[in-house]
This record gives sequence, C-alpha cells and structure tokens, in this order.
Amino acid sequence: MEVIDIYTEDTEDEIQVDDYGFKSNPDNEPHTDKNIEQKWKQLMKSPETFPPKSKKTKQMIRKNGFPPSLRGEAWFFYAGGAEKLKKGVYEKSLNVTTNKYKDVIERDLYRTFPDNIYFNSIEKTTDDDQTTVEDPPLIQSLRRVLVAFAQYRPKIGYCQSLNFIAGLLLLFMNEEKSFWMLVILTEKIIPNVHLENLEGVHTDQGVLMLCVKEYIPQLWQVLGKNFDGEALSEDKILTRLPPVTLVTSSWFMSLFVGILPIETTLRVWDIIWYEGSKTIFRISLTILKLCLDSPEFKAKQVQQQGNGGTETELIELIQLLQNFPKKITDPNLLIDCCYKKIGGYGFGSLSQDEINKCREFVSKQRKTLNKKLEQQSLTGTTEEEKRKLMNGELDIHEVYGFHRRPMMSGMVWNKNITNKMKKKFNTTGKNEIA
Repeated sequence: MEVIDIYTEDTEDEIQVDDYGFKSNPDNEPHTDKNIEQKWKQLMKSPETFPPKSKKTKQMIRKNGFPPSLRGEAWFFYAGGAEKLKKGVYEKSLNVTTNKYKDVIERDLYRTFPDNIYFNSIEKTTDDDQTTVEDPPLIQSLRRVLVAFAQYRPKIGYCQSLNFIAGLLLLFMNEEKSFWMLVILTEKIIPNVHLENLEGVHTDQGVLMLCVKEYIPQLWQVLGKNFDGEALSEDKILTRLPPVTLVTSSWFMSLFVGILPIETTLRVWDIIWYEGSKTIFRISLTILKLCLDSPEFKAKQVQQQGNGGTETELIELIQLLQNFPKKITDPNLLIDCCYKKIGGYGFGSLSQDEINKCREFVSKQRKTLNKKLEQQSLTGTTEEEKRKLMNGELDIHEVYGFHRRPMMSGMVWNKNITNKMKKKFNTTGKNEIA
C-alpha cells in the first residue's frame, strides 16, 4: 500500500486506526483471510502480472477481494489503466496556471476523510515555540490530482464526491494512476454522473428505480411514492423520481465511499474495478433488500401502514435507509447476498448489457421529455398542461416508450398501464406504431 507514514507514535497511541489510517473500532472489524495475499501470488505469473479475467479470477475477487498490498495495482490492472495511461498528460494538466475550480477544490480538501490520519494537517513547533500548520503529503497529492482532472475533463471540472474517490485511490496508488482511474471512472463506469447538470445521476437513478420495481416489488410499494403519498405509476417513474433517490444518488456519486464502512467499501471496489458499473446497481439492490428485511424497517413499515402513510413517516423510512448501509460491517454478508439466490436475494443476473440498454432507454426518454418541455414553454403552454406533461399524463407513448420492447430481460414496463391508456394509445398513436 503506497502510503506515507506521517504520524508520530504518540498520535498512534491516542487514536486506534485501521490499516488505511481510518479511526477504527476493533470490535467492528470484519474477519479477513490472512492467507489471501499468498493465494493471489500463487495465481500471478509474476509479481506485477495479474491473472487474466476468467470465471476463477472473478470468483476469487468476490469471495476474498484483493489484499491491501496488491489492491492498488490490481484495480489499475483490471480497470484497464495501463491501456488508458498516456505519458506526460498528467504533468501537462498540472502545469496550467489558471483553473476556475481551484478555490472550490481547496475548500473541500480538508473535508476529505477528516477521520483519517493521513489527511489531517500536521502541526509543527519551530525553534522559537511558534506553531505552524502544514498540509500532509496526501492532501498535497489530492490537490494536484483534482486540479489536473478538472483541467483534463472540463465538462466535469470538479464535483463534490470526487475528492473522496480520489482520496481513497491515493491510499493505494500514486498520483498519476489515481488521475487516470478518475478518468476511467467518469468515462466508462459512471459516465455523465458528475456533469454539472447531473443528468447522468438522474438517468442512473431512473434505471435503479426500474430495477427496484422489477426485482424488489414489495419495497417499491413502500418507497415508490411522492411526499404526498401518491404512488408513482410506471408511466411516471422516469419523469418523477421518488424521494428515496435523494439518498441512493449519493451512492452512485461517491461510489459508496462514506456510505458503507471502509472495509466493505473496499471489497465492493474490488468488484467494481473488475466487473464494471453493473456492480453498483447490484450492490444498491442488495443494500435496499437488506434494509427492507431489517427489523427496524419492518417496524417503521407497520407503523406507516397503521397511520395511513404520512409524509413524516415516509421521511423517517428514507432516513432509516440513509443510515442503514453504515451497519453493514461484514462485507462477506453483503457480497454473498448480492450473488447467492437465497431468500429473494441474488442480483448477479443483472448484466452489463442490460444496464447499458436501460441507460440508453432512460436517457432517450428524459431527453424527449426535456425537449417537449422546452417546446411547450415556447408555445404558451398553461401551467396545468406543464404539470400534466411533467407527470407523464400527456403523450404517454412518446414519453414512456410504451410501444418499445422492454430493454431488460423479464421486465415488462407496460404491464400495469390501464385499459383506458391502452385505448388512448391505440387510437392516437396508431400511425406511429406502423
């Protein structure tokens, strides 16, 4: 692990930290296989050559993850870092004298992992008993990586949460590799999620909500509502994302950093860098299912049903969901539930191809909606008509894609459309179908 020892023995005595520099509670530390490093070295052809992607390698990663000593190199290898890296680009991006994001980046530097000793400022006492504060090496590295990335990807620039992702990368690899991993993440794994308009977030949340409705329908019955308690029908999911997405969107933007306990996050990252963005959706579904099955959620759900489901109770359920991931201290539990088909769990059948097609569908439908809103605003649409358009009550076949084949296997998005809407579609959209 490429880290720099910047703390003193006194500091270490005062604060218990884990292998990565985070404050820790030994009682909550998960059991790890002490022989995992040796197992990986047996699979490697040389100290720097990891085994090619295969069913055996994938199972090894899911079961044990990477050992800390190999984690950074393994992430970079399986994410395609060597193919992406272009010599001199990082240094060139650093040498630009003006960058409009420098101030906001500076503001967020010390908000990054305040509970990690490697990101804490260093106090030094001079010979004349004056106290000075210096940036630790990892803060200096984080500053450079974020500034270089903002310069290299101007359409994104800097977005909060990138500091946490870059910070975690820097615990395991050098600046240049961390920079290219950010590029890979924002280009390939979660494209457009960190754009200024956050349209990529809305798209992925639309995909996730459609997955929840398909794979965890009992949870959708609880959370698939607006704050007024109105259930969102299938034709409105893409135009009116439910309030729970205010929570789940941060899972995607941060890649679970700060959401799950650190060891659980690292095990999830081991899979993400190997398997791609489908892992984010699979893990999100698993967290949601675990929360649904928790005693706390069941108790809140009973209370909500008894009182008719008030806005306050829906907010309480969402807050419970927001705090729940921190309780998943055993990464093996999360990963086993994600991939083993037991008791309604097992989301490994959700493929990358399905996710990509669903993203394409959701993005296209949202663009259609936004275009209609722009056109309607220019032609003097009434507020009532705008409301109906936003709620999906106008031209449902165009906004929702009723006549299109479902993009995800086993998902029939139009199965609950009322006969009235079907009749309307058949009469008004007949020519379009042909």
